[in-house]
Amino acid sequence: MDRNTKFYEAMKLVTALSKDMQDRLISEVKSLQREDIKSQLNIGATVRINHKKVNPNDQFIIEKINRKNVKVKKLNVTNPLSQIYYNVSPGLLEVL
Repeated sequence: MDRNTKFYEAMKLVTALSKDMQDRLISEVKSLQREDIKSQLNIGATVRINHKKVNPNDQFIIEKINRKNVKVKKLNVTNPLSQIYYNVSPGLLEVL
């Protein structure tokens, strides 16, 4: 049985669930994904944000890891008084 067949069988089972059960399943999957990504992150690590509105060359340092998001500070800011902070979903971060 190939991977595509397994995927379509899984989708068939999910579509048979009620809307409430589908929402619960999606919530659990997202939670597992967040936990997996957060386990790879450490405070003080240098990361990049993968988002269309953020320059891909900008680098950030992890300041705080929350339950659903991560607080990062932009590195190499010209004016140290104007530090730039973002709260980002862990799924958008790439460890350098």
